Amino acid sequence: MSSKPVKKEKVRKVLEDTGFAYTLSCESQHINSDYADYASTQALASFQRALKDPHLTYDDLCAILRKASSRASSRQCKTPWSMFMANYIAKHCGDHQNQGKGRPH
Repeated sequence: MSSKPVKKEKVRKVLEDTGFAYTLSCESQHINSDYADYASTQALASFQRALKDPHLTYDDLCAILRKASSRASSRQCKTPWSMFMANYIAKHCGDHQNQGKGRPH
């Protein structure tokens, strides 16, 4: 149980780093991707380590980040974005392993 807070903190750090890099990239150049695509492309290995899931794929991470972003945009709380996202992702990170099994992508 004590690994959950550690996992959330590691995920939050990756979210903050990739969020900052994505914002800077958007300001300095035209990027033809959303945050989920950018983070999944640039930091897949970091998310795999933070979530302790070496089998996490680009598609899985994109789906998790897009769903979390959708929830974050409609939330009513004052929790910082990275904390909300980290909590959501840590809570739902195992869902991708159960979804899509036996289903074509």
